[in-house]
Amino acid sequence: MLLVCAIAMVMVAMSAPLVMNITNTYRLRSAGGQYANLLQTARIRAITADNYEPVYATSGTLYGGGFNAFIDLNQQGGATGTYSRTPISEPGVVFSNSVVVKAASSAPNTANLYSQFLPGVTAGAVAINQNTWVGSNTAVVSFGPRGLPCYLSATPPTNGGGTCLYTYNNGGTLQPIAFEVFLQNQATGMWEAVTVNPAGRVREWRYQTVSTSWIALN
Repeated sequence: MLLVCAIAMVMVAMSAPLVMNITNTYRLRSAGGQYANLLQTARIRAITADNYEPVYATSGTLYGGGFNAFIDLNQQGGATGTYSRTPISEPGVVFSNSVVVKAASSAPNTANLYSQFLPGVTAGAVAINQNTWVGSNTAVVSFGPRGLPCYLSATPPTNGGGTCLYTYNNGGTLQPIAFEVFLQNQATGMWEAVTVNPAGRVREWRYQTVSTSWIALN
């Protein structure tokens, strides 16, 4: 009986790291999937409402507290996405505590990701993440009435107004708009990315440490 118990305890100890790895992989994949679906919802909403729709995402709490990403339907998110009250009518999602939004500057091999979600496009020819008015540790992806990504040159005015531009004027050269948002599981160091190309296609990516490249998930 003691021998059987010892063997069982060894097997449990050996399987625990595998179970935790699977759990953390699921948490990261779930966060990326929920966020990508939220972007798709915002894109459809922008078309049907004939207005631009910004989507906030952060590692902290947005939308009155408790949410990691939400569609700012009434443009009250400001530069931080924090409301004084919780507007229950707006779609939002919650990530696992271990999943955080990371800056592109800290993500691995972003050149490889660029070459895949923008194949054949010269580096620097597309304006990525131009909603620079947003606060630190927060990302804003915005879609215009055509269902294409656009950028706001300033914080969107409360309850509408402002203009979401489909091109960015880079020294006289008009560049199309795209977005990259990176998620990382702090427990494992695993990375995922959600991209929006200039045509409005939303894709999820997983970073493979062995090949040091990004693998498309959809």
